[in-house]
Amino acid sequence: MVLTKVDVARQQLVTAIRLFFAKEDAVSIYSLASNAWEVIDELCRLAAVQSESQKTRSHIDRSKDLKRDYINSPYRNFFKHANKDPDAVLTGFTERTPEAVLFLACEDYIRLNRASPVEVQVFQFWFIAMYPEKLSEASSEDLAEKIALAFPNIRALPRIEQIDLGKVILERARNDQLITSHPNTEPAA
Repeated sequence: MVLTKVDVARQQLVTAIRLFFAKEDAVSIYSLASNAWEVIDELCRLAAVQSESQKTRSHIDRSKDLKRDYINSPYRNFFKHANKDPDAVLTGFTERTPEAVLFLACEDYIRLNRASPVEVQVFQFWFIAMYPEKLSEASSEDLAEKIALAFPNIRALPRIEQIDLGKVILERARNDQLITSHPNTEPAA
């Protein structure tokens, strides 16, 4: 098997999204998403791609680092290491915690590759439907309308139904020949 860094990031990101919409383990989702994000973030930097992560960095306190203080700590490092404090206990981690790193990874992947698997596209739309305030003013009204049509009143639904709706849209998109054959859609693996 021959894998590129993009291949590995894509596979981890797609798997994290599938687990997310299947309401599986949030720790595994976060771990896969943050691994994918780290690779994608570095590839964006090396390719001089204007990434969402780069934009996010401009909005955080200068004494903080996106990777160190928001992605790796406290969650990712807790999941990976036991050498400093094997008896530590993590608090504050919820089923929603992986969403932000998943979104950053999706946005940056799309900007880096200019194409993405259906899973990445659907999660991006789902996240924006859930958090419309994240949609920049530069984004077209057409995009907001499409998202609202795909995810009507999603914010008013109970949490389980919000995720179920994302899963339904993902299944529809995977079976939609117009989407899967579009030049901006790439295979998941």
